[in-house]
Amino acid sequence: MPNDRQPVSSARISRRAVLTAALAASAGLTAAACAPGASSTGGGGDSFTYWSMWKQNEPQAKVLQAAITRFTQDTGIKVSIQWKGRQVIQQLAPTLNTANVPADLVDSADRFAYAQLQATGQALDLTPLLSEAIPGESGNTVGSVVPARYRDLNTTDGTLWQIPYEVLTTQIWYDGKALPDVAANPPATWQEFTELLAGRKKALGDGPLALDADIPDYAAYWTYYAVLRGLGPGAFGKAAVDRTGAAFEAEGFVDALRHIEKLIGAGDFTSGYDGSKWPAVQQKWAKGKSDFLLLGTFAPSETAEFASSGFRYRSFPFPAFTGGGEAAQDISLIGFSIPKKARNSAAAQKFIAYFLAKRQLSGISAQAKNITPRSDITAPAELADAQKALASGTIVKTLDGVKETAAEWYTKVFQPLNTSFITGHLTAEAFAGKLKSASAAHWKTAS
Repeated sequence: MPNDRQPVSSARISRRAVLTAALAASAGLTAAACAPGASSTGGGGDSFTYWSMWKQNEPQAKVLQAAITRFTQDTGIKVSIQWKGRQVIQQLAPTLNTANVPADLVDSADRFAYAQLQATGQALDLTPLLSEAIPGESGNTVGSVVPARYRDLNTTDGTLWQIPYEVLTTQIWYDGKALPDVAANPPATWQEFTELLAGRKKALGDGPLALDADIPDYAAYWTYYAVLRGLGPGAFGKAAVDRTGAAFEAEGFVDALRHIEKLIGAGDFTSGYDGSKWPAVQQKWAKGKSDFLLLGTFAPSETAEFASSGFRYRSFPFPAFTGGGEAAQDISLIGFSIPKKARNSAAAQKFIAYFLAKRQLSGISAQAKNITPRSDITAPAELADAQKALASGTIVKTLDGVKETAAEWYTKVFQPLNTSFITGHLTAEAFAGKLKSASAAHWKTAS
């Protein structure tokens, strides 16, 4: 959703009876508490304070609250939970360099954890936690259930600053009920995609691509994915920090932009996308008045209340430009971090290991309708295609991580120019030229 507000499913949470403590779980948790490498600032192990990015009535919060209740019953460790909302890290940041950090555990989107914890030297290294047993799961450790491909995205200079529990990626969404031929044979290459768009444009009498262009992040997906497909992982991020701006006028970069320029010129975006107010076009799409929506795996949750009867959420990856060409999937993560000065970090680490057990973490899929890092937890039906895409290909950090490493450039330089490009006010060449000059000016004055 706009403004970094992670959307969630509106599905109601089924209530479970809380089971009695398991001896095996207690044993595993005790081992975690005594882990070598557990923070030297761990303090007392009988309680900790947890600040969460969720609001109390959201599905993720309900899954976490149920796990907290069981955790306290199983271990005797009390958890003081505060549902802070999306600005949780920003609220915590002013306290991180004091002697009284109020939270021992915090969850957030990865980019905020990086910017406010890791980049400021205030993140506890969670690498030692990887060897800890998952309570109640013989042979499983934190490191074995959270794949290295995800952990690596949250590791900087050897410091693991976040343990993820929710995975988001970007797909092109459509109604499998309305478009069974697409479901049977989704386009894998750009040529197949554009041929599909041409056919659907004739059928609809309008552009089949849905986009609320007033949301800069949503418009950015199109440009970023074109650069990713044309130049490969890291190219967008490298260009973002090029102090000369010259990378944007390289032929490969401009050629990637031309792919999107042709969609715009052909009228492939639905009428009114360039003057829409979110969520007008998404609602139009969910009602079957356009066909394809490029958005994160929060798309089903974000559009479900508007969807036509029987809408069947299906998706496919942004097509490769050529057969066998670049097909990496972008990734954003939500997970747990611990401030370096947390007073009860040992107890907080116990909870991380506890929550990653299949019994607890499955709720993120079954109830909150999102993908988890664990390959043995099946994604909800709406996200089955996305989970398959993640399992079968290379993954890269969304936008090459520029929201972490070049956030001011992204919001002040790239987003305004990109919106002008996507809405047809700049050609690919003009867009690249303005990116070059504006980026050079930005980095000349940036600290």
